[in-house]
Amino acid sequence: MENYMVARNFWESRDIYPDYPNTLQRRLIDTNIIAPIACKYGSVFDMGCGDGSMLLSLREFTNITVFQGCDLSQNMVNRLKSKWGSYPGLDVFIGDVLSENRKYTADIFLSLGVFPYIFYDEDIAGILDRVESEIIIVRAPCTLKKEDETINKYSEDLKADYAAIYRTVDHYIEVLSSRFIVRDCFRAYPDSIESKYGTKHFFFICGTD
Repeated sequence: MENYMVARNFWESRDIYPDYPNTLQRRLIDTNIIAPIACKYGSVFDMGCGDGSMLLSLREFTNITVFQGCDLSQNMVNRLKSKWGSYPGLDVFIGDVLSENRKYTADIFLSLGVFPYIFYDEDIAGILDRVESEIIIVRAPCTLKKEDETINKYSEDLKADYAAIYRTVDHYIEVLSSRFIVRDCFRAYPDSIESKYGTKHFFFICGTD
């Protein structure tokens, strides 16, 4: 549980999204990949919505009218609500998906960079069991080594204790395939905007049939 608490404390304490290099370029790529898939659907749930960058992008570039999300950080959700203004259709809550027992019933379910902070496969499976969506889109940094890598240390770059698990691509496919059909898997970003630690972000596009 130590890894969980380190990861939870890190994200719960965020006032703004960490200033990773190339964040804006990555968000643009995320939008260019997700929006064309999402454009024919009416609702989305973003697990770990943070300051709402993806929900706001989908609001601008798709026909979605129902936007749902959750996050650990009250401050980041407050930023989302401030940016959202009086535009209708937003429903977000503060909470930990590991302790919540609710269903996620949107047409599209997003998990962008969240699963590295969920350290046990059975916990991911428990989340997926509560997903009632036609399309599931997961993005995660993956190790290119043969085995998963777990870190739990003080990060000089982030100036905070940090913990995460970097699964292999095959491991993610195995976990996701236990509940959904993995339709596609591909690299998210070019090397020029990838992590200096050697992980590579992958998208996993899943469905129910």
